[in-house]
Amino acid sequence: MARHRKASSGGSNTMMIAIGVIVILVIVAAAFMFMGGGEETTTTTQTTTQAQQTQTQQQTTQQTQAQQGEKFRIIMYTGSPGGIYNPLGKRIAEVVSKYSDKLEVVAQDSGASVANGKAIKIGDAQVALMQSDVAYFAYNGKLIKDFEGNPVTNLRALASLYPEPIQIVARADAGVKSIWDLEGKVVAVGNPGSGLYATAYTILSTLGLWDKIVKQELGFKDVSQQIKQGTVDVFFVVAGVPTPKIEQLAIQVKLNLVNVPDDAIQKLKEAGLGSLYLPYKIPAGSYEFQKEDIQTVTVMATLVASADLPDDVVYEFLKTMFEHLDEIKTVHERAKDIDIKKAPTTPIPLHPGAEKFYKDQGVLS
Repeated sequence: MARHRKASSGGSNTMMIAIGVIVILVIVAAAFMFMGGGEETTTTTQTTTQAQQTQTQQQTTQQTQAQQGEKFRIIMYTGSPGGIYNPLGKRIAEVVSKYSDKLEVVAQDSGASVANGKAIKIGDAQVALMQSDVAYFAYNGKLIKDFEGNPVTNLRALASLYPEPIQIVARADAGVKSIWDLEGKVVAVGNPGSGLYATAYTILSTLGLWDKIVKQELGFKDVSQQIKQGTVDVFFVVAGVPTPKIEQLAIQVKLNLVNVPDDAIQKLKEAGLGSLYLPYKIPAGSYEFQKEDIQTVTVMATLVASADLPDDVVYEFLKTMFEHLDEIKTVHERAKDIDIKKAPTTPIPLHPGAEKFYKDQGVLS
């Protein structure tokens, strides 16, 4: 009997040891699994939690702004002081901010068209002013160094505002009456990479004159002294008429405007540039030295925006701007040319919010 009890005790001990081993193995396996997958699980949980927190914070911020009546803030790039873009852009921003209970528009000085296109691309600005041809080159990634092969795909048009004639200005003693007379002359064509340079290059190369002139890569602010000294015969300016800087220069040296005749305009049309460079007449007397009408071509000052700007924001911007256009027109003579019926005609696609606005106004089908 004693032996039987001893054997039973040994069997029980063996069974207990086996169960213990199994338990240990289960615990080790569980620990191994925990160690192997715990970091991923924790990270995923943390990431999800952070995303939820961020979303909640954004929703809370939006709710707070709505409750506090805060306005949607827009950064608008204009141009440098002394040009038309600067005061006009500031007036548009002022008027929209004043009358809209939804928008706050902050106008900033800038380097004008090319700089403004770059600002739209990287998101520094949501609205800006640009020459229509520069906007076209930027959107399509052509001609201008900053955009060539690097198009501003998020660039959209809001409105064509007013003509910006290509003014070709010559020293009166240079003997340049027509654009065909530029051959052999010293011509300031703007700084490389600038909108002015792209405009001059496009027009002159199309007319076969680019390689027949002596080019000076100077912008208007740098060319005045050379014009006075007689080391430059002709310069290009893209700006509303009259341009104050031309008036000031004319006090110190005799000038004349250069005519772009019908055959030159026809050649531009045949090259497919007719929608970019439109015929334009500078009326006699626009400058004191100008005794007769001068024919040239013009681009349009164009209000542009980022495609990322919400449609309803764009709609509200344009609605407020055009409802109070009379106040905007007092800032400069050229602002009087702004016409809602002509505004939708642009060389790049309209922003969907702008398209809806013009359709609702009955000026776009």
